[in-house]
Amino acid sequence: MTTKKIHPADVADLALIPACKKFTATILKNNKPQTTEHDSLAAARIEAARLNATANNSRKALVYAITAEGRAILVPALYGRTPADAGSEAAKADDKARDAAKAAKPAEAAKAEKQAKPAKKAKAAKPAKKAKPEGKSKVEIVIAMLLRKKPVTRADIAEAVAWPSINIKAICTRKGMKLKQAADGTLSASAPK
Repeated sequence: MTTKKIHPADVADLALIPACKKFTATILKNNKPQTTEHDSLAAARIEAARLNATANNSRKALVYAITAEGRAILVPALYGRTPADAGSEAAKADDKARDAAKAAKPAEAAKAEKQAKPAKKAKAAKPAKKAKPEGKSKVEIVIAMLLRKKPVTRADIAEAVAWPSINIKAICTRKGMKLKQAADGTLSASAPK
């Protein structure tokens, strides 16, 4: 693993961390910062690990060292740790919290899947259709008039059904009938199929 060259300003800030008396662990939850204050870096790191475990938005908690003047310095995750520190209490607690967070996330996902979806509200019953008026429909009257032996005119059909804008050709096509128009303008049709 290659290490990144540290900026001189960061080196100066890192030199101030051992003199700091206050440390904070901060995480952003629900777009609001949640900060806890601690007296030691180890305690702040443990709290940061706990915050990471409870965060469900994949954000990481940051640890800051607060100087005597009140200036906050970001403490890198590996600050003050060496491979020999792997057995230290703070490192163990940090690792334990990280492992707990990894184990908790799949369990939370499984719980979320098991939760039943809320029942949908029952839809209101559709209102009943209006009953057809007694007698034949207008289309049935038109078909009956066209099938008579006596030919009829458009005016006769419109008067009989009280339906002036009637499309007789469309009715015949829909019912599978052939419409015939004589030279004198009278209409007749073949029987429906």
